[in-house]
Amino acid sequence: MAQTPERDPQRFSCAEACVDAVLEKVGKRIVLGLPLGIGKANHFANALYARAAADPSISLTIFTALTLERPLGRSEIERRFIQPLLDRLYNEYQDLGYTPARRKKMLPDNIEVCEFFLQPGSFLGNPAVQQDYVCSNYTHVARDLIDRGVNVIAQMVSPDADGRQFSLSSNTDLTLPVLRMTREMENYPLVVIGESNPQLPFLGNDALVDAGIFDFLLEGETFDVPLFPAPSPPINFTDYSIAFHIASLIADGGTLQVGIGALGDAICHVLRLRQANNDEFRHMVRDLTGDDSLQLRQKLPPMLDKFGHGLYGASEMVPPGFLHLRCAGILVREVYPDTAIQRLLNDDVISTTVNEDTLLALRDCGRIRCPLTESDTAFLQKMGIVDPSYSWRGHRLLTPDGEEEECDLHSEHGRRRLLGRCRNQPLKGATWLHGGFYLGPASMYEELRQMPESERAGINMTAIDFINDLQEDRALKIAQRRKARFVNSAMMVTLNGAAISDGLKDGQVVSGVGGQYNFVAQAHELPGGRSIIAVPATRRSNGETRSNIVWEYPHCTIPRHLRDIVVTEYGVADLRGKTDRDVITAMLCICDSRFQDELLEKAKNAGKVEKDYAIPLEFTENTPQRIAAAFNEEKRLQLLPHFPLGTDFTDEEALLAIALKELKRQSKKWWKMIPLVLEGRRTWKDHSDENAWIHRCLDRMAFEGTDTYEHRLEGYAVAGALKKFVDLKRPLRWD
Repeated sequence: MAQTPERDPQRFSCAEACVDAVLEKVGKRIVLGLPLGIGKANHFANALYARAAADPSISLTIFTALTLERPLGRSEIERRFIQPLLDRLYNEYQDLGYTPARRKKMLPDNIEVCEFFLQPGSFLGNPAVQQDYVCSNYTHVARDLIDRGVNVIAQMVSPDADGRQFSLSSNTDLTLPVLRMTREMENYPLVVIGESNPQLPFLGNDALVDAGIFDFLLEGETFDVPLFPAPSPPINFTDYSIAFHIASLIADGGTLQVGIGALGDAICHVLRLRQANNDEFRHMVRDLTGDDSLQLRQKLPPMLDKFGHGLYGASEMVPPGFLHLRCAGILVREVYPDTAIQRLLNDDVISTTVNEDTLLALRDCGRIRCPLTESDTAFLQKMGIVDPSYSWRGHRLLTPDGEEEECDLHSEHGRRRLLGRCRNQPLKGATWLHGGFYLGPASMYEELRQMPESERAGINMTAIDFINDLQEDRALKIAQRRKARFVNSAMMVTLNGAAISDGLKDGQVVSGVGGQYNFVAQAHELPGGRSIIAVPATRRSNGETRSNIVWEYPHCTIPRHLRDIVVTEYGVADLRGKTDRDVITAMLCICDSRFQDELLEKAKNAGKVEKDYAIPLEFTENTPQRIAAAFNEEKRLQLLPHFPLGTDFTDEEALLAIALKELKRQSKKWWKMIPLVLEGRRTWKDHSDENAWIHRCLDRMAFEGTDTYEHRLEGYAVAGALKKFVDLKRPLRWD
């Protein structure tokens, strides 16, 4: 639990009154730090923004990341899909007041909004947002906030029953390090505001703070609102293929980090298949990999066995899939907050059950002394090893009755006495998941709220520098993060192994660096650690298929000297320690075959590959058709649902989400829409049982009553896209 100054916060039921108090305390120059994602204090932020917009004498800078907005429909079809979602999922969510003005490039001159991570792709072509983006590693953001003079932090928090303690819950990531750093600076002027929302899951450990940490608290029904839901996206065969390759790289007894989105969901689901449907998992990995492609990963043979020891999660972003891995009995490896204990557990010298061997092992490795000291006893009691009823007075260890107790470990009787009621009980302090922030569908938040307290105790939401960096507590982190696999996505990768993940060649920022660089660098430092960069081999751009494996790019997020493992749907390329020539030829083998010749020619012209080199025949059939064929069995399709972790969508909405994604892709070339519209027209007129699902979806989109020609054509297009996916044998959800 964070250290707390002894003070009582001033409590408000009105955000505007809190703004008055902040202006009186801080003055009219405010640098407001808001957590990323769902942890923002929206009501306070909106009241402060409105005040500054109305009063040009106030200077307001808002520093944040991942501003969440209710979905917007940019076309008639999108609006028909989104409006009922707004009514059902977002009807009580209060958008941040600065978002409409920022989108319209109409922020007042006295207000600046800076983000270090943007909602992916949302602000391309917006000069104001692009100019105010701050490019920073996640672990450096707390420093950057202080350098910019942050003087107000406003965060949503979860209250306990009596309002004396609060949980930072979803956003410990930056709040904890900023509080720690400002406490270390003499008289740093920081005002901390908590916006209390009982619907935010109450998580303990490092997330737990006393009320005294806040200057002002906002409480009451106004702030008791549902959290922003981020519905899970549908998963396609490309994501599943990448996920199978990655799942075969995850070592039992290891450490896992993944991100949010379709690929993260796919990886978590495929890991479940490895555990629950191991035979099918093995067969699919075999069909996707093949013996020939193993030459690209000679030091990384496929790991196909079920998990015996399980995995431990250490991830800045806690995705919903981690809760599913926990339920599947996979995310069950627990770590402990002491280096000596963790090393003894790693070496199987002790178990997680306390007994005499625990005391002897700690003595033999020098972690405790014999006889015990007062500090030894405090440590052992904290870890649940020595009976908590013992206490120290002066230089004597006493029983509850005040009698002197033997603290020498040489006798069996003395050891048993010290263990007392702790004997044969589990060690304390077990953590199966360290995280910095979480974001997901409404079902994820509900699961966290309903989770038994004993289960929640194994989740430690903590500071981002603990998760993403090895600088402090290095020995402990090395002991905990065995066989680490840090999985991150890229938009493109060069043939030399540099990854492009945050922006485009003209400098436009798509999202941000976030913690990707941190995890890649960390993987190179951890014994047995590996960085996995996942990238689809191709993308659709303006109706054209283009390669995501490129010869060169004007900038990169991960430089080539940190290249490690790259995974596409066509395989795994282990690049660590290889020559440029071998890196390039390995990358060519996991490219889409439609682009291999062009890329190879560029490498030859640059003198990086010999002139007579030819890509081995076994890698010249890297096509989407080969991937589809690997999955195209009824039994396999049943194991690969579109939404394996569930979804906040209804069945009709889930099917529409899949179809509309395909429709958007096809609509870039109008002539490709003709067959879709014609098929949709036939389906529209056919009300047989075979098309019942499609007509329910059209009704959900309010197309059934459409009478204008333009809207009828749109309805035909949607019906055609729906028909394409209804005919497939894949289920929507995982049973």
